[in-house]
Amino acid sequence: MKKTLLFLLLTVISCQHKSEKVSIHPEKMLESLQVISDSLDQNPEADKLAFWSGKLKEKDFSKTGSALAFIHYNLAKNLVKKDIDSAKQHINFALGLVEKEKEFNALKFTIYNGAGLISELEGKFYQSVYYFNKSAAIIMNDDSLKCKPMAKVICLLNAAQDNNKISQYQKSIEQNQLALKILKGLPEDNYKYNFRAYSQLFTACEESNIYKPDSLLFYIKKLKQISSKTNEPMQVRFTNEHMAHYYLLNNQYDKAIHHYNLVKGYDEEGLLASPESPVMIKNLYTTIANLIDLYVHTKRFPEAENLIKQADKIERQHLQLLSYYEKCLNKKAKMHYYFAKGNKEKALEEADEILALKDNILRNSGIQATEEMATIYELQAKDRSIHGLNKAIDNTENRLERNQLLLLIVGLLSLLAISWIFLLYFFQRQKRQKQEKEKILLQQQLLRTQMEPHFIFNTLSALQSFIRFDEKEKSIKYLSQFSRLLRSSLELSRKNYVPLDQEIEAIENYLSLQQMRFEYTFAYNIIVPDTDTSALLIPPMLIQPFVENAIIHGIGSLSDKGLITLEIAVEENQIVVKITDNGKGYQDKSNADSDHQSLSGTIARERLEILARENKIKTNIEITSNDNGTIVLLTLPLKN
Repeated sequence: MKKTLLFLLLTVISCQHKSEKVSIHPEKMLESLQVISDSLDQNPEADKLAFWSGKLKEKDFSKTGSALAFIHYNLAKNLVKKDIDSAKQHINFALGLVEKEKEFNALKFTIYNGAGLISELEGKFYQSVYYFNKSAAIIMNDDSLKCKPMAKVICLLNAAQDNNKISQYQKSIEQNQLALKILKGLPEDNYKYNFRAYSQLFTACEESNIYKPDSLLFYIKKLKQISSKTNEPMQVRFTNEHMAHYYLLNNQYDKAIHHYNLVKGYDEEGLLASPESPVMIKNLYTTIANLIDLYVHTKRFPEAENLIKQADKIERQHLQLLSYYEKCLNKKAKMHYYFAKGNKEKALEEADEILALKDNILRNSGIQATEEMATIYELQAKDRSIHGLNKAIDNTENRLERNQLLLLIVGLLSLLAISWIFLLYFFQRQKRQKQEKEKILLQQQLLRTQMEPHFIFNTLSALQSFIRFDEKEKSIKYLSQFSRLLRSSLELSRKNYVPLDQEIEAIENYLSLQQMRFEYTFAYNIIVPDTDTSALLIPPMLIQPFVENAIIHGIGSLSDKGLITLEIAVEENQIVVKITDNGKGYQDKSNADSDHQSLSGTIARERLEILARENKIKTNIEITSNDNGTIVLLTLPLKN
């Protein structure tokens, strides 16, 4: 009887303690804080930093994760212009707290958007893309999201702008269209945001593979309507720039030149008003580069020469402000000018500088992406760890409150400890596997970026030879075909897997270029399977290095009658590629696989090893050489 009374007494005490703990519902607390925040935003004289610092010390808020996250977010928002390091610390606290919550989508949206803005101010582009897209995903997936419509619009436009920069055009189009849909439901005309959405839609549609002239024309009409109403100089400037792009795509060069000259006028006026503005300097520099190219294309060389002098002057005065991409655009225009004027030596100098700039672009973007994504992975791992530990503490406290009997507590804690040890082991193993896969993917991307400069260097060497011997027609034909091959190469190198038919097309284009280079001293034959090759996916740029070796080391020594045969056979989850040449073979067959490797061939072997580990399948390279030629057998992974 005494034991029963003791148990009832402990139960009553536990219930009283629990009822004291929950004083205000988290949603009500968050709503009250939101009302206070809106009121403070309307009062410019209020000391917001001191107010939110005081709220941080109140015990009621420290016990509620959502309210505490909201306070840290407001501290970050008010510190971002004064002390970005402290702002970053508070936004990370807010992220850690909000990640634990299953609900509060409006709060998550706000904090992710804030994290994106802070990352953008720090110059961490890929982190800002990550957080803006997380914030935009909440808007797109939750129709009942309760937050200010204009905040949704700004977030969607920020995410769309960054997605355009990383070639995620379809995602950018969806985000811009949703922003326009929200703007239509607002009572007043928001010309600034409507203009930005249509401008970004034009860029996404123009840069994407699916080119729709009617869509571009529709967006231009919208931009002209808005800019004519507002008469805002930058809106008029960007409208003219988009019109110039449109006419350029439709080969209406005189109209494109007219609109680019209007853009140049606005840029020059803006630079006069703000001589040290980096944006104005970059805009004028880029506009001049586009005009140089158009003048060269229409054979208006004096105008092109004057603009080259202007561009060189800007480059001398503001070299540190200009990005590698902007410099590359100008160098390309100058290369076209010198080539059209017959100054081959200058054209080659500009081509060499373009290669160096592109190499810097690839290297720097790869390093930045790797570093920033590593930081994101660390933050995610930290959030999961904090979430797991806090959940364990909460479970333990709840069990202690429900039952004060020592033996039962020991039993429950033992069971809880065993289950958590198992879960932690399982999570750690999953984490290691995920990190290994991510590491392999990054290694593949880095290896592919190593192959591109090597391939471009070899191809430009051939172009240099044609120019040196004054073979203009061959040079023009070779340059045109090379530009198509370079475009397809850049597109394929961005992907982990590409359709087999695209890879075959790129190889055939490459063989055609090499035929021109070697004066048609060899022929080639490509045998493909009867299946639909567009539905078969293979890793890009793995076959080309061995085709290159077949040309250089296989039939390169033959004066004529060289033959290269490429046979592709499809098996279950892999394809077998057979590359045969009728050259003289390698004299020392034991070194056929080691002494005659190009840099790209070595990189291809490394990629195959990574792919084998990633897909847990066998990849292989077999090389057989004799007096009748050389046979290379490649076994590659395949996806449907």
